[in-house]
Amino acid sequence: MRTGKLLAALFALALLITACGGGGETSETGDASEPATSEPAADGSEAAVGGASDVRAAMVTDVGGLGDQSFNDSANAGLERAKSEMGADTNVLESAAPTDYTNNLTQLAQNTFSPIFAVGFLMTDAVAEVAPQFPDQAFAIIDSVVEEPNVASLTFREQEGSYLAGVVAGLMTQEDTEFTNPDDKTVGFLGGLEGPLIKRFEAGYTAGVQSVCSDCEVLVEYAGTTPEAFNDPAAGQEISLRLNDQGADIIYHASGATGAGLFEAANDRQFFAIGVDSDQAALNPGVPILTSVLKRVDNAVFRTVEAYANDEFPGGEVQTFGLAEEGVDLAEFGEFADLVPSEVTDAVDQARQEIIDGNVEVPEEPGQ
Repeated sequence: MRTGKLLAALFALALLITACGGGGETSETGDASEPATSEPAADGSEAAVGGASDVRAAMVTDVGGLGDQSFNDSANAGLERAKSEMGADTNVLESAAPTDYTNNLTQLAQNTFSPIFAVGFLMTDAVAEVAPQFPDQAFAIIDSVVEEPNVASLTFREQEGSYLAGVVAGLMTQEDTEFTNPDDKTVGFLGGLEGPLIKRFEAGYTAGVQSVCSDCEVLVEYAGTTPEAFNDPAAGQEISLRLNDQGADIIYHASGATGAGLFEAANDRQFFAIGVDSDQAALNPGVPILTSVLKRVDNAVFRTVEAYANDEFPGGEVQTFGLAEEGVDLAEFGEFADLVPSEVTDAVDQARQEIIDGNVEVPEEPGQ
């Protein structure tokens, strides 16, 4: 795994597979009318909600697709948990492009899936268009708000988890290790699509760095302003190498599949990366990923399916998940734990508790 070519090949293969798109649990077909799940009720009506086994939950991925080791995979893990623990039927339709969103949501709704999850704020308009056409079915959108009575809006305080990552970066960049140089005190942030959502990641990270290292510099670059910015490993690698050339020895990304380029750069140059959404170090053994900010989309999805099964679906409501709600957190340091002094882990624990207790309010926008 330490060879750059092998890592690139693995990521390329994953992206090639997800780019093929498709529906069903195995994503082998793009036709939701023939899902790899149980059939609708015999009379063609929507499946009853009388118990968990009657629930037919589904999701539409963002453009990164399954296999992104990040946002979409985390949402799918929540569906898989509902399938395993509740006996729910599940289905997934992948989106190769933003133009697929409305059609994918409509296909699932026409085939009586409910609740249907739209994974990502880029589907806001699509959900707002489709949900009113199926008022008796439940929809949920992640990272956005759609004001319809049959839509649950699931949002996160990403800035809180990012703050913890900033505490780690601000302290570890001052350590003398094979991956960090204390002479520079420079760290980086790689964003995907530049907009309010990813700005929350940036704001929390920068605030966390500055809370423990007031003279540290945080370099920031974004991959673009279109949805493709979340699925561009080449741009991620180019930006990460440029940030490293400017002295950044720890780079945190919030860029979906674009982060594969960061991992490639970190592996080649041997500097620390910080992952996002899932424990990306566990998914990429041998790559110098110090930790990851966990965005527990899986928890939000599972709890929403559970609420639906219990006739408690939060339609028309906005639910927000932060540290206190186990919606975000920081992954363990894993194979690099021996390089992390106890002062760093103690500082992370203290910051986490102060945020939960309300003693530290993490900014949502850079410069606040």
